[in-house]
Amino acid sequence: MPSNAFGGKSPIPVLLHVSDPLSEAGARAQLSDQRAIALVGNSSRPGTVPLLVTNSADEEVVTQWCASAPADGPRAVLVTGRLRQSGLPNLVAGGVGAVVWRHEATGPRLVRAVTAVARGEADMPADLVRALMDQVGGLLPQTPGRSSGSTALTAREVSILRRAADGDETGEIADRLGYSERTIKRDLHELMKRLGLRNRAHAVAYALRAGYL
Repeated sequence: MPSNAFGGKSPIPVLLHVSDPLSEAGARAQLSDQRAIALVGNSSRPGTVPLLVTNSADEEVVTQWCASAPADGPRAVLVTGRLRQSGLPNLVAGGVGAVVWRHEATGPRLVRAVTAVARGEADMPADLVRALMDQVGGLLPQTPGRSSGSTALTAREVSILRRAADGDETGEIADRLGYSERTIKRDLHELMKRLGLRNRAHAVAYALRAGYL
């Protein structure tokens, strides 16, 4: 994805979806001096990241976006003040790739979340990651035993997911394990495709439930 966050390339296009004018004004104010992001008026630019800003994750702007988001489309960053933990798996399945609490939504924090989503990664508060790991079972395929052929994890995949569970980004995982970042991205992509998972958070939850982590 093009971005200043990746070494001086074009900013990441971001399309705001807001629940009220005050939320829009606040988001624009926080992002006004963030050169890694460019606010756009529509989603026609390739790689545009949706930024949903609401007081509650139950608001219509979120439910409508999740209901209409294509399965292969860009994942969204959700900024919200309230979120029922029981509803988190549905949000993730509906296309939300990052969550930022409103009281933590500074410009740099939003850039970090947008950058993670643009890279195909997840960015969740620690309390929500724990909740997702507890609740995501209903969204995952049946968890097989470790010997179940194509659904078994390799030692390298387990190492990658263990680092991901610790919050490491792709480059950090590559440095720690001694592989290229391209190799880590390829392994994650092939793992998620093989198991029918949506993102890194689902992959980590799968490994936990299967007893690998």
